Amino acid sequence: MQGEFGKHDVLGLISGHRIPTDCSINWLDPDDGKRYCFSSGTSLLYFQEQPKTNIRKATEVWENMKIDSSEFMG
Repeated sequence: MQGEFGKHDVLGLISGHRIPTDCSINWLDPDDGKRYCFSSGTSLLYFQEQPKTNIRKATEVWENMKIDSSEFMG
């Protein structure tokens, strides 16, 4: 199953940690059909309190993580 952010837990990303998941706990955005993955049911519940805000925050962190990783590869 595919998920956004390389199948990493959305709330983990927001707190600066890459927590891999198998995407068995997930949330499907009704607006665009994107799937977001979680390492626990608790993480999913917190995410659902403000899904759009959490997606925005995780996207910002994910982009910064990708930039930071590419600096070490160059």
